[in-house]
Amino acid sequence: MMATPTLTDAQLNRATLARQLLSERVDLDPVSAIRQLYALQAQEPASPYLALRTRLQRFDPAELDEAFATGTVVKATLLRMPLSVNLG
Repeated sequence: MMATPTLTDAQLNRATLARQLLSERVDLDPVSAIRQLYALQAQEPASPYLALRTRLQRFDPAELDEAFATGTVVKATLLRMPLSVNLG
């Protein structure tokens, strides 16, 4: 039986950053980057643009605008609020 390799904290950190496209800028278009990330969290309107600008080698905001316009990328509005249970 082979032992499962264990990552050090530093290796896990680097792997997490790479998976989130944060260790280095990558040569992807916005749609491919979002697909690889599965989703992109953004609370402010400018946030997805800033998030992609930090991740992509060449980011053209018009490409993201087009993806929104065609429905290739969609925005979901979710409210973050605590849930409580009425016990009485």
